[in-house]
Amino acid sequence: MRLNHAEVSGMQFGFPPQASVALTAYLDVVNPNSYDVAIRAVRGQVTLAEKYTLPIDYRAPGDGVWLASSGTTQVRVPIAIPVQLAMQLMREAYTVPTIPFRLVGRADVTATRSLKIEKDDYEVDEKGMITREQMDAAVRSVFPFGGGG
Repeated sequence: MRLNHAEVSGMQFGFPPQASVALTAYLDVVNPNSYDVAIRAVRGQVTLAEKYTLPIDYRAPGDGVWLASSGTTQVRVPIAIPVQLAMQLMREAYTVPTIPFRLVGRADVTATRSLKIEKDDYEVDEKGMITREQMDAAVRSVFPFGGGG
């Protein structure tokens, strides 16, 4: 698995009342096999700005995201960044245009639709970056005066 890119797609809200910045990591997953495989889950952690760590626990809907044989499929892994952390990152990164991150984790895979053979622990360890501008725009969409300025 290789990180293609990541982007901030806005804000998300949950219960109990909480707000977070919605970050999506786009992973290009190569399936070199002559049969389809499915990713059931991706778990691990993302480290932002080399010091803030957040868990990743993505569970694919249904029986997984199926990857066609002998090809590459893009898998979207959502990551929630608490709004307080997003604002802290923007304050700390006020002089730089990007915020680096590292995504480390494992994927659980099911091989073939008919046999449903399961294999866990396909590794991913990739670095990327998101722009401070994306993060700021997401926070300001809900908190117009609360961005990182």
